[in-house]
Amino acid sequence: MGKNTLSAAEVWDIAVSRLKMESETLYNSYFVRLPALTLEGDLLSLGVSDFFLADVIRGYDDMLCKALTNIYGNSYRYELIEGHELNPVAEFSAPVQSPAPAAVESGTAKKSSRLKPALYTFDNFITGYNNRHACAAAKSVAKIPGEIYNPLFLYGTNGVGKTHLLQAISHQIAIDHPQMTVNYVTCDEMLNDYYELLKQKRSIADFRAGLCNVDVLLIDDIHRLAKKPVLQEEFFNVFNILCRQNKQIVLTSDRQPCELSDIDKRLSSRFEQGMICQVGMPEYEEKVMILRMWREATLTRPPLSDEILDFLAENISSTVRRLKGSFLRLSAFAEMNGCELSIEEAENLLHAQLAQESLARDISPENIQRTVANHFGITLADMIGKCRSRNVADPRMVAMYLCRKLTRLSSNEIGDVFGRTHANVLHAAKTITDRCNSDDQLRRSVNQLERQLQKH
Repeated sequence: MGKNTLSAAEVWDIAVSRLKMESETLYNSYFVRLPALTLEGDLLSLGVSDFFLADVIRGYDDMLCKALTNIYGNSYRYELIEGHELNPVAEFSAPVQSPAPAAVESGTAKKSSRLKPALYTFDNFITGYNNRHACAAAKSVAKIPGEIYNPLFLYGTNGVGKTHLLQAISHQIAIDHPQMTVNYVTCDEMLNDYYELLKQKRSIADFRAGLCNVDVLLIDDIHRLAKKPVLQEEFFNVFNILCRQNKQIVLTSDRQPCELSDIDKRLSSRFEQGMICQVGMPEYEEKVMILRMWREATLTRPPLSDEILDFLAENISSTVRRLKGSFLRLSAFAEMNGCELSIEEAENLLHAQLAQESLARDISPENIQRTVANHFGITLADMIGKCRSRNVADPRMVAMYLCRKLTRLSSNEIGDVFGRTHANVLHAAKTITDRCNSDDQLRRSVNQLERQLQKH
């Protein structure tokens, strides 16, 4: 059988069946979810959702190349094309007692076709200090849509669980309010719909109707509206229509509304009229719980040891996505080799990820002191001096808080840098954490400083 007689789907089906025999863990998590796009000569194009997934897939290049070798006497190369929807196959998440399909679908609920099956629910969302307020607000919205927090605006860096909460809201509404119409859409998908409508020379009213004829509108990554004034105007009108009708709106973004640039002030002010919640990266204890949940769901033999899970929780701190990718890579290796993994083997397998994590955390306390001092208009001498006036003491506590969060230094080591004790450092970290929950201006300053430090 020649190369030209096989389609992209046929080649990939054969390769995927081989990959399943190599590692059922990776098969279920990644390979079976990749759509085959085109086959030109010996080059097979596969779809991935984003650059992160592409990076994870490339980590298994040897396995992929082997699976694409000697298919009816021919061998194939592959490329990954970003921006494609994955096949709807269940991912690794905690086992949940989902309602019978009839219980959800018996009503007239209309869910967006872009919404994935019940992979992301409140039951398998691990709550901790950095996301508990966002989770509580999301649950309230799902319980009584349009009657409490409207809009609900969730913000945080990539890979911390914003999309998980957004889809959990939709699934919970489908269960509790099956008569409601729910539309989940990413901002990019909304943009594509708008441009497609213009291309087809259809009325703008059709675009508005698609967004307005719902009870609940969920939009992921609303910051992508930046520098698109015409679409911002249209969404402003949609927003006002839904609010007047007490229809629920939930938005996610990588920044809070006041930090969104190139967004019409009228629109960003609308975003601020409801509840704004930050979704932060889970702390060590929550990461361990998440990893144990994944371990229970994967059924890898042998399962990763508690020691390996602790190693991952301690060393992967950037995003939950990277934590999951690292977990799956180690699980697959253990499964393929049929033996427990050592810390040394884990370090070798994850050397690239660990290097990136280390680089992200390689921020000196002196740089933190200098950056915080410049931000608040005090001197470095003030930062390490004895002055206790609030205009100096507050920036000093912010700097100690950031040293705790962004460096590997112990409390004693941080205390030495500031001429304080470890108890002073712990007190400063707790004080700033508590005040950020009630002082929006301080929280904005701390978030801005953290992003500024991590850019360098």
